[in-house]
Amino acid sequence: MNRQLIEDTFRLLQAELSPIAGIKLQLSPASCERFIEILERHELDETRKIHLLGIYMILAVAIQRHSECTLHHPDLVRNILDGDYLYSFYLQFAVNHREVDLVAYMAPSLKKMQIKRSNGDFLEWNPADHIDAFLLQERRQGSRTSKAI
Repeated sequence: MNRQLIEDTFRLLQAELSPIAGIKLQLSPASCERFIEILERHELDETRKIHLLGIYMILAVAIQRHSECTLHHPDLVRNILDGDYLYSFYLQFAVNHREVDLVAYMAPSLKKMQIKRSNGDFLEWNPADHIDAFLLQERRQGSRTSKAI
């Protein structure tokens, strides 16, 4: 397990998350490790790995929080607000770290997933699979197309 990558990513995320939000990003090491295996298949520098792992963590926790939204759940409001904040934070984080093309790539499927979930269809949506597909497409094209907004 690449503990250093995970620790560096957590540090970056905690530094950028609003302390007022009071959100703790907690993911199982197994979940992170699976995504790190995906990252290792691509030729990426360490900084970009941190940014992509950060995006993955943010989305995974946002999806998890919204998945915990049931009518009589004692933390219903908190889960809704946390999930919504994390989706906004994902966009901010991705833009700040020059991953606009990734956001554009994932936006249609992410929005479809959110709409289906709002209608009670809790289909499985794994950000790792979408990031991997984006990286494969990026490699086929030969380079990143946009660097920042």
